[in-house]
Amino acid sequence: MLGLSLFSAYYLLFSLSRTQVSNSFSQRLDTELAQEFAAKKEQIIQQEVGKEFELTQEAFAVIEQMQSLVKEVYDRHQGQRHLLLNTHGQYLDHHNKARAKHQEAYDALLEVKDTLELRVRMLEQQLAGDLLEPVYGDFGFDINGKIANEIARTLFSDINLALSVKGFQVKPDGVVDIGYGYSRSVDPQAVVEAIKRHSETLAKKLGLFKITSVRKLEVTDCVVVSYRTEPAIKTDEIKLMVGTADEFINYVVSHPIRYRLIADPGMGKTPTTAVMISEILKAGCTRGNTGKGEKVPYTLVNVSYPGAIGSLKDFSYPLDVFLQYGDTTAAIKSFEDCLDDGKYRLQNTQYAAKFFQIWTWEELDNTLNSCSDPYKAGGNLKHILKQFGHNNIGWIVSGQSVMTKQIPGFTNDDRSLFTEIIIGIPKIRHYLSTYGKGKNSESNLAKLTRNLDAIEEYIDDKNELVTDDARLLRVALVVDSRSPKLYFLPNLDRVNFNYQEIESVKRLARLAKASDTADTSLTGDSSNVDAVSIDQMTVSPSKTIYQGTSQSVNSDAKPHCPHCSNSNLKQLKDGRFNCLKCKKRTVVNKIVWR
Repeated sequence: MLGLSLFSAYYLLFSLSRTQVSNSFSQRLDTELAQEFAAKKEQIIQQEVGKEFELTQEAFAVIEQMQSLVKEVYDRHQGQRHLLLNTHGQYLDHHNKARAKHQEAYDALLEVKDTLELRVRMLEQQLAGDLLEPVYGDFGFDINGKIANEIARTLFSDINLALSVKGFQVKPDGVVDIGYGYSRSVDPQAVVEAIKRHSETLAKKLGLFKITSVRKLEVTDCVVVSYRTEPAIKTDEIKLMVGTADEFINYVVSHPIRYRLIADPGMGKTPTTAVMISEILKAGCTRGNTGKGEKVPYTLVNVSYPGAIGSLKDFSYPLDVFLQYGDTTAAIKSFEDCLDDGKYRLQNTQYAAKFFQIWTWEELDNTLNSCSDPYKAGGNLKHILKQFGHNNIGWIVSGQSVMTKQIPGFTNDDRSLFTEIIIGIPKIRHYLSTYGKGKNSESNLAKLTRNLDAIEEYIDDKNELVTDDARLLRVALVVDSRSPKLYFLPNLDRVNFNYQEIESVKRLARLAKASDTADTSLTGDSSNVDAVSIDQMTVSPSKTIYQGTSQSVNSDAKPHCPHCSNSNLKQLKDGRFNCLKCKKRTVVNKIVWR
């Protein structure tokens, strides 16, 4: 039993030892197999990597060889390309040079052909008598000969007109005539008209005063161009043809005040009227409006100008101090007021003897045409002028129409009611063509017409130096019962009104009418006029005229500014009022009383 147990124990121990050995052997075998496998694997990998590296090296070597081969092929190709391009360029250059030489030869042949054709045409035109370019004259150092050649040269360069200079002649009056030949194929009248159209430009370019005429001679194929280098008349000679502005003033103040001014718009009717009234007030008016004899102590002036209020041109109207009728309605009413004044004078001879009244109607024809019955109004005005002419009433009217019959209610025979003053050379020519034969012999009319041409040249030359329009030379024809006379007109600068004396005379006239008598206070000289106080002026009249409208005033009425309606006014030494608010100065007859 004990032996069995020992056997079992030994057997068990042997079994355990064999199991451990078996396990150890198996582990070592696995380890060695794994190491052997790993070593073998590493060896195989190393071998494969080496082979791949060698293949890569061979591939790179092959690529480098291919690149070298490609570059060599490219270089050969570029060389061939450059060779072909150079060859092509040389060919094109040679081709273009050949074409250019061919074109030059062709152009030369064409030029020869055109030259021959032109020569043929020139010969044909020369045979036909035509001019291809100007033909100049040989006049040495003569200035007129040089001008003749220069006119031909300028006409050819400006308007392509070829002329042949034939010669020139200097006339005693200073006009130079130049004869020019022209192409026979050209209409001579067309040559004349072309030179006339270009005459002003031609005169300015050559520094001539004026090309006076261009005409075709009837006896030969020649066009004559006449010019002046200076005006036909000199300053000392103009005095023999035209009276001075002072002589015009002397005429106006020494003749009856019954003037009619005729002129186009903008030619100076209003400035001339203002100067005439200014000088008449200085000289005084004569009894009975005869222009001679006893002087009337005081002179009143009423002006009617329907465009004064709305005019943009006359914003500084020179006759504003006398303006009583400044719109169309008021201007129409002026005829009634004139009739009332004439009737009053017939009944109050003492008043008429002390106060001369000048009625001034600007734009008379337009004012009459604005009446409801123009011809009736014109007839009434004509009756006034005929009836009251010797009651110390004078008149100055103005308009645009030369023909008296175009004034409503008047006929050409009524020209005797006026001393006509026609302003401006064009208007004077129109007047002479209409009425000249009735006042002058044909020889005098022709002489006057010729003088107008010379006077116009003189005025144009002098006015070129003037920069102030108010100082431009203006000429007027004065037509009375005797021979017509030409005068230079005075400038607006000569207007000088004594506003204080004007307002004082107006106050005296209102006082005289208020008392219906010319008392001893009116017989003194003008130095006593200031004795009439402003209070008398504001209380005595029952109405005050403001721009042609009547405004009733009370005895306690105060003056108000017509511009801003302010009553804070101050009267100046010259009789005008100065508004302390708007700073504007206003004559008494424009002040609003309320």
